[in-house]
Amino acid sequence: MDVKWELKILQTFLCWSFLMTIFKCRGTGYSSNTEFSYEDRVIKHLLRKYAERGKYGRPVKNYSDILNLHFGLQLVQIMNLDERKQILTLNVWTNYGWTDVHLRWNVTEFHGVKKINIPAHEIWTPDLRLYNFADERLHERRDSLCIVGHDGSVSWIPQAIFKSSCDIDVKAFPFDKQKCHLKFGSWTYDGLQLDLFFKDNKEEMDTSEFQFSNVWHVISAVGKKSKVTYTCCPEPFIDLTFSITIRRKATFYAYTLILPCVLLTSLTLILFWIPAESPAKLTLGMSIFMAYFVLLSIFQRNIPPSETSPVLGTYYCVNMVLITMSSFLCVFVVNMSVSGTRYPVHLPKTLKKVMFSYVARALCMDNVVKPFMDEGHVTCPTTSRRYMGVNGDGSKFTNDWKGSSETLITVQKESNTELAVIHTKVNEIRNFIKIYKERLEDKDRKEKIAKEWKVLALIFDRIFFIIYITTIIVSLMVVLPIIFDSDIED
Repeated sequence: MDVKWELKILQTFLCWSFLMTIFKCRGTGYSSNTEFSYEDRVIKHLLRKYAERGKYGRPVKNYSDILNLHFGLQLVQIMNLDERKQILTLNVWTNYGWTDVHLRWNVTEFHGVKKINIPAHEIWTPDLRLYNFADERLHERRDSLCIVGHDGSVSWIPQAIFKSSCDIDVKAFPFDKQKCHLKFGSWTYDGLQLDLFFKDNKEEMDTSEFQFSNVWHVISAVGKKSKVTYTCCPEPFIDLTFSITIRRKATFYAYTLILPCVLLTSLTLILFWIPAESPAKLTLGMSIFMAYFVLLSIFQRNIPPSETSPVLGTYYCVNMVLITMSSFLCVFVVNMSVSGTRYPVHLPKTLKKVMFSYVARALCMDNVVKPFMDEGHVTCPTTSRRYMGVNGDGSKFTNDWKGSSETLITVQKESNTELAVIHTKVNEIRNFIKIYKERLEDKDRKEKIAKEWKVLALIFDRIFFIIYITTIIVSLMVVLPIIFDSDIED
């Protein structure tokens, strides 16, 4: 039995060897009456040869030969720029081109077939990698076929989504420019084995198929070839680095972050025009503070953390301080306004002279302080005359009460009872008028003191208004040129 089995195995092996010999002699391995097209025959012929040699070695004749790889990028879409994670996501078409000496055939032998498409995983492909890779996915390309020419030229254009690390500079946010780099190079082949060149000698990304972005505008996308020696290996490695410069479209942020900030800060100017006795003076100030705090929270969510502080963030902090200080200043003015009522004490002469004579004149408030420009304080005769309708020539009621007493004594001596009673009543009326005069004089004095303090508070309100409007204008003139400076420079 063992001999018979050995003879059968030997017979089978001889038959198989005979068929393989015929197959090799015929070149294509198929008879003329097969149903396969010549394109199929070329593909099967090349893949059979690749199966014999393997797909792991470089497709060159000699080991010392350098394989030239042409590489290019076509930018399709800027999918996202995550400022917080500092990751740029691009949708691109990668374009590889090289020559494989094991993928050549005679065109005439296959009836004019000059180009075929074969799967990329069936042949050798370059191990070109994105060096600044920042993706949690294992694969970044979609599978696609390779276009192979009869002379061995291979063109491979797979679609890919690259996530690369990018240093974000938010100093000029939202009018900022960001410059990101995509560094490509072979992971294992050094420059003596694999050399890189730009596709069609174009040292830039192709943007002919770029889709419009609502957030970013592409300024430039240039490439640069470099040769670097790393610590791991003594041989130099070749890489192609594409630098894409994009500018943020700031219209959306101008309406949502900058304009509300300027308007809320401008509302603080209204606080210094509201009368001190109005409750809305403090209520409006607190409302502005709360609204600005909400706006600051929105700004914080939009701005990424960075080593450099954004200029707009500094502007926000300045405005936050201005709004907070406005509340303190309003309390100060209100307290000053009611000080004259609580503590009826005249203004210090020096303070009154400086504020009423010089500051008020500089602020064009002469008409407001003019009634209070008298050097002396309120006198009793003057006040009584104003309230009792008396001028400087005389008084309807004299202050000489001695005469009235003598008259009463005289009347009493004359024993005129009725007339004495009348004079007694008149005397009581005069005493009442005297007390009432004193009260009016005291009331008038207190009112004038209170008005002086209110006018002083009004002057301080005007001073704070001028300081605030000057600060707002100056801050805008300083901040905006700094923000737009990066937009002007290349």
